[in-house]
Amino acid sequence: MSSSQHVQAPPGMGTVYRATLDAIALRGPRRVGVTHIARLADSNRQYFYRNWASPQVLLREATLQELNRVLHVALQVPDPLPPPECLGVRFVVRAARLLREHRVVGAMARTEPAMTYAAVLRTDTEWHGTAWEWLTSHVTPHLRGSTEQDRVTLAVLTTALPYALIPPEEPSEAERAAVDSRLGQALHACLGLPLTCPD
Repeated sequence: MSSSQHVQAPPGMGTVYRATLDAIALRGPRRVGVTHIARLADSNRQYFYRNWASPQVLLREATLQELNRVLHVALQVPDPLPPPECLGVRFVVRAARLLREHRVVGAMARTEPAMTYAAVLRTDTEWHGTAWEWLTSHVTPHLRGSTEQDRVTLAVLTTALPYALIPPEEPSEAERAAVDSRLGQALHACLGLPLTCPD
């Protein structure tokens, strides 16, 4: 086969998802189209319409996969580790910072702030469900009874977290630390722990 007859291989799923996230970060979620994503993925529109029912389906898949990736990274907290009862707080504070400083979240906060809140606060979204599953696996599993666990998990998602997920307009290290500290105290209260981790 000559070079002029070479058929370009379709992009892998990871390539497509990265291109989708790049497009959201550039334009915000409402202005992302298949043509733009296809160009970033070095592909064509036909490939996308064969594999996804709509651009919204692709955006949902890409952002959910990225949320799962970020939540996995958040579990890799650096030493020194806090006491075991406070480790869940560290996980959430780290996850909130990673999301707050994520380029996609930043673009959403600038262009569609209501969508950013809805993804977390509305209990019928897949992003809420993903966060709920992560919290009940890594933060609230020690609580007694499903009722208490559900109540605390909901409080974390709807009371403690939302303000800590919105990027500041002019971030500074002092502001980052202040948000982390306030979130940590709110999480300690939600989990029934002292307001600060013991040494």
